[in-house]
Amino acid sequence: MKYMSYFPRIIFSLLVFSVSISIQAATVNGHLGVTAVVGAGCQVNNSNVQSGVVDFGALNFGSINTLNAQHIDATTTGSGNGSIEMECSDGTSFTISLGNGLHYNNGNRAMVNTGSPGVFLAYALYQDAARTIPWSDSAPLTGTASGAPQAFHVYGRIPGGQSGISAGTYTDTVQVVVSW
Repeated sequence: MKYMSYFPRIIFSLLVFSVSISIQAATVNGHLGVTAVVGAGCQVNNSNVQSGVVDFGALNFGSINTLNAQHIDATTTGSGNGSIEMECSDGTSFTISLGNGLHYNNGNRAMVNTGSPGVFLAYALYQDAARTIPWSDSAPLTGTASGAPQAFHVYGRIPGGQSGISAGTYTDTVQVVVSW
């Protein structure tokens, strides 16, 4: 009978021993697959978006006292001031087209006098500071992105020597289309 009283103790000891073995720390090694797909694409960085249309700002020629034979030039500067700012994935080909404006007349872009709707002031838009490369639907700016943010300025010119130009505020709106 003495052996019978030891039997429950032996069973209890074996259970405690087996439980203590199964509670030990463990390490599991494995792998995690990580994937990303980068497509050819661009993001236009101008922040002023209204009804799904980006407002690139304005090209402002300022106040003009006279239109002699001298040209009046203006350039867009930065975000919200007419520059087209974008960032594309490296190697992405893109085009930027500028429409002819609302008052295109006789092969020229024109601004209309808001106080005298029949009076127009001709102007032109260019891709370069020397104003030798016109910018339009038929002559878009083309390029291949480097992956870094880029700003494309619009260079404008009001040709001198225009006649019949009355005092007033002249405006036009040009559509910008960025494609990639």
